[in-house]
Amino acid sequence: MGLLLGDLYRDKEAGEKYILRSDLDWTIVYPVTLTNGVRTGQYRVGEYLDLHGFPRVSRANVAHFLISQICDPKYLKKHVVISS
Repeated sequence: MGLLLGDLYRDKEAGEKYILRSDLDWTIVYPVTLTNGVRTGQYRVGEYLDLHGFPRVSRANVAHFLISQICDPKYLKKHVVISS
């Protein structure tokens, strides 16, 4: 994977380092495999999730979570994983 996606991972790492050094309020969200499913509002979020098999989450649920974080400081300045 490193050979195929090396530049992408380097860019991702550089961007995250920039965000971490900034004075911005941030939350970095790592969704598992994205689907085109509907928003159910039922998903798990955390700094560490116990994931098994081939975890998935709908784009609509990720969007729901992102919007919920606008006024919620729970995950401020944290990295979180989101999965169904």
